[in-house]
Amino acid sequence: MGMKKTFKKKIFILLLLILPGINLSYSQVKIGVAIPLMTNSSDASEKKTGEQMLRGINDALEEYKKNKPAITVTITAEDTKKDQSATLDILNRFGSDNTVIAVLGPIFSSELINNAGAAVFHKMPVISPTATVNFLAQNNPYVFQLNPTYDIRGRVMAKFAMKEMGMKNFIILSEDTYGKNYAESFKNEVEKNKGTIEGTEFYIKDSFPLTAQFESIKSTIFSKDKFIDFGNLTANQSDKLKKSVLRFSNFDSLFTGKLIVSIYKLFGKNADTVMDSLKIFPSPVLSNSSSIIPGYIDALYITVSNYNDISKICEEYYSSGINLPLLGSSDWNNEKTLTDNKKFIRELYFDSDFYLADKDDKTGLSESDIRNYYFGYDGMKLILDKISEKNITREDINESLENLRNYTAMHNRIDMKERTNQNLQIMSFRDGKLSKLRDYETE
Repeated sequence: MGMKKTFKKKIFILLLLILPGINLSYSQVKIGVAIPLMTNSSDASEKKTGEQMLRGINDALEEYKKNKPAITVTITAEDTKKDQSATLDILNRFGSDNTVIAVLGPIFSSELINNAGAAVFHKMPVISPTATVNFLAQNNPYVFQLNPTYDIRGRVMAKFAMKEMGMKNFIILSEDTYGKNYAESFKNEVEKNKGTIEGTEFYIKDSFPLTAQFESIKSTIFSKDKFIDFGNLTANQSDKLKKSVLRFSNFDSLFTGKLIVSIYKLFGKNADTVMDSLKIFPSPVLSNSSSIIPGYIDALYITVSNYNDISKICEEYYSSGINLPLLGSSDWNNEKTLTDNKKFIRELYFDSDFYLADKDDKTGLSESDIRNYYFGYDGMKLILDKISEKNITREDINESLENLRNYTAMHNRIDMKERTNQNLQIMSFRDGKLSKLRDYETE
């Protein structure tokens, strides 16, 4: 395939040299843009997503033009109106125009899920910067998802927690529709790697407080665990523990704080054997004190319907006294909301499709506006970079994107497998600070 493509390019260059008249047809290409401009709406807030995305697209094109490229690129932007029928009409119009070599958009899974066949029919690359529905690109040649799917996100978080953090046992708290997309793939990946989901609690969107769910989670935690009460030790027990090697903190700080600590937090997976050898018997948990530190359950994985749920959930989590690290889905990635709730969050890790190292160039915009700008900018820049590499036909663009590896955009990295980006960023929020830990892939 690669040799055939190279041969085609050589023929094309030769034709340009001997047939000047053919130059115009190959030096000008068009990119279709299918985004929700919402021109039929009087609500300004409905227009913001499309407006910021188009702004990013246009900025990427202007930067491309400044380099005086040999291939002139124009764009044609069409309004999907968040409507499946309108989207299909747009894709068919672009597909029937041979000068359109690729389409950026649609951006919503709902716009694309039943229209992916148009890309295949016209053999035209359709590149969605944001659609996250599972297996759409995998099952449809010529469709590309620059944003990892729900399935990839859940599996990445599980893989990171188990292989990088050494975690094994989890409880899931999930919104019962949107959040399930993450929760199910997280569960599947945990079980695939010989871990366990010890409990799953669902909540209905906007159905706060979640008193019953958090009480059930606490009950599961305490029923699985065994504890040492450092505020109620005999002299003989204290002496034995002082001589032991503890994995969590040290004896003096635990004793002074009169903490109730899981034997698994103290001694790891062999805690039962260690306790038998020390002849110390675990204490039952008789209170809901915040000084109880569990260890059999490693973390609580919480999927939210959107970042607006975070404040309510964090406050309830904190009040419940559940001292477990939190793992989150991508919608936790809202720095302002996390900062506002920093007193409730001790230790949080979540996957993210968006991180900017340099944040000072888009002051005055909301976090969502900044994201939409860069989703548009980076998606268009990727296509333009491929054109700069002399990929000037639909087949060329398609093949180039299928083989895309380690492409660094402003807000993420792209590693394609089955036409879907496999790369996410693992974020940490500790001590009131949000930071990127690393890039991470499913494979």
